[in-house]
Amino acid sequence: MKATAVGDVITAVVAALKGDVSYSVFDGPIANPKRGEYKFLVIGGEEPFIDEAELPVSAAHMSQTWKGLGQPARDEELVIPCCAVGKAASVSLARGMALAAVQDAFDNLGLHPTAETYNALINEVVALESRNVPGGAVVIAKFTIMASARLI
Repeated sequence: MKATAVGDVITAVVAALKGDVSYSVFDGPIANPKRGEYKFLVIGGEEPFIDEAELPVSAAHMSQTWKGLGQPARDEELVIPCCAVGKAASVSLARGMALAAVQDAFDNLGLHPTAETYNALINEVVALESRNVPGGAVVIAKFTIMASARLI
């Protein structure tokens, strides 16, 4: 009997998105983006970049409901923090890139549900962070994916 489907769901979401977008999709935060990486998604990370001086980032939360006393079946609700990153010459352009990546994830998850869940859909954009950097701006759109799974 599985304790949780959270790892399988994150892996399935990453695989579904990698097959449908032309930019990088990462499973968890990354140490350094590749040079020329101007748009990407991070699934299972509340922050897009790993900073060794910081604490670990949250990858997912889950809760389960047992389907009757003594029954092995459980329903699991998953919340997976994600980020879309855009880098461009201005905040406006970078914001457009980051939000386009969120839209891509929304569209593709709706078209290609994972075999691990009843649904894996974008639940909310929780933050939109903008910062000026040398050569332009970076915008991070933080969003969550919610999914339901049945464990037996």
